[in-house]
Amino acid sequence: MNSKILCMGFVLGLSSPLALADDDDDDKRAPDYSFIEFTSIGYDMDFGGIDVEPDGYELKLSLALGDSLFGVIDRSNSDGNFAGANYDFDTEGYGFGLRGDRWYASYTYNTWELSDNEFDVDTIRLGFRNQWTDRLEFNASYSWNNIEDADNDDGFQLGFLYRLGGNFHLVAEYETIGGDLDIDTLSAGIRITF
Repeated sequence: MNSKILCMGFVLGLSSPLALADDDDDDKRAPDYSFIEFTSIGYDMDFGGIDVEPDGYELKLSLALGDSLFGVIDRSNSDGNFAGANYDFDTEGYGFGLRGDRWYASYTYNTWELSDNEFDVDTIRLGFRNQWTDRLEFNASYSWNNIEDADNDDGFQLGFLYRLGGNFHLVAEYETIGGDLDIDTLSAGIRITF
């Protein structure tokens, strides 16, 4: 282990698996399902002709459970202003999924709260994650969303992950949900795998 890794691990107070290391191997890595992620998030939402654009942050925890299962928990907090009035849009979700080498399927139970209105959303997602290089991953998914008091709405997601070094990654994602609720989401942030 070189002195650069030891020094960074000591300064950051991190154990060696989280140290920022430069890996020179050209082998593609398998997608990681154990991570914590912090992103800045922005929405463009149309509720019956009313356009709102809250922004905030999202925190997500994913944990690999054996060779083919994973669990996920996420929470986002955002706010905005419409016609001079402030509002909050907060979400939280709990789910689990099955995974293969490049594909996954998941179910998530979500609670969305827009100011004082709360409703439940069940999401089933089918997706894939493909390592283009050792450092760059492309991922995409289709989702079916059962939104309380609204139609079932389809959605699509596209994302990229870039490994900075060691277990640190930059992430960017775009997601859209159509139907009665027209929701576009853009997020970018950092992911730490473990």
